[in-house]
Amino acid sequence: MMNKIIKIIASVMPNPIKILLYRLVGYKIGKNVKIGFMTLILANKAKIGDNVKIGSLNVFKLNKLNIGRNSTIRSLNMMLGSKNLKVGKRVQIVGPFTFMNLAEDIELDDGCGIGSHSIFYTHGVYLPYTEGHPRKFGKIYLGKKVWSPSHVIFLPGVNIGEDSIISVGSVVNNSFPKNSLISGSPAKLISKADRLKKTMNKEELEKRKREILGDFIRNSYLQDAKTELGKYKLEIIKNNRRYLIGLRIDERINSKDYDEIIILGESLKNSKNKNISLFDLKKRKMKLGGEMGKTFSKHLETYGEYFN
Repeated sequence: MMNKIIKIIASVMPNPIKILLYRLVGYKIGKNVKIGFMTLILANKAKIGDNVKIGSLNVFKLNKLNIGRNSTIRSLNMMLGSKNLKVGKRVQIVGPFTFMNLAEDIELDDGCGIGSHSIFYTHGVYLPYTEGHPRKFGKIYLGKKVWSPSHVIFLPGVNIGEDSIISVGSVVNNSFPKNSLISGSPAKLISKADRLKKTMNKEELEKRKREILGDFIRNSYLQDAKTELGKYKLEIIKNNRRYLIGLRIDERINSKDYDEIIILGESLKNSKNKNISLFDLKKRKMKLGGEMGKTFSKHLETYGEYFN
């Protein structure tokens, strides 16, 4: 009973105190974890990895909660039941209003993305079983990098293979192999998911990186800034501070001429300067060197670009 009271109190505490209280009741909480106001975690056991972000007004009332590092669960979601929720690394539960019924386990493997108003039912029973009515209980599993946008319903026992895509509003009542494009109510296999991908070569990659650079000018943060867009770089002057965002490191550029430099696509090994932010597209790692780098990383999220 005392542990439950501590967990309830923790939900309204500032983040540092919240983390301390959760650790006090035995939860394993990693580094740089952020849990929003009035998010209630009532689990018998919980393990939350490094850099996990959980928004406000979520409810987790379940047996075991396991969230892998670099994952995000935004606000206003509900996970209820007697079994376990396992969330892999770098999973996004976008919310709001995702509901998970945990009469059986639910597992979202690494890199999954779940849109708003999603519903997971691990049991289907209401009318009397002894009168011939159906009953089904079953774990729901989504493989690595499954993307499920908003208003998708998952029914008991569903297993979705890795790299699959599910269309908006689908009702998924059967399992599908990896690399599936799934759509409909009930959901059916439309084709292989990778037919939606464009073959990438060096020229296409450069084109897409320049598009990301150019689109950043429309960021609300830059509304009162002076910007100059070149083929491979964007120069910004804001509040008498100078910034450079480029697609490659140019040895002719003096880092002292800028308050911050951001490079998209370079290896993290290419700079140790504190004012340089690097986004390594091959290893999917980033180094942030200032506030503009943080702003740019949020911009990259709108393109589905992720970095650890």
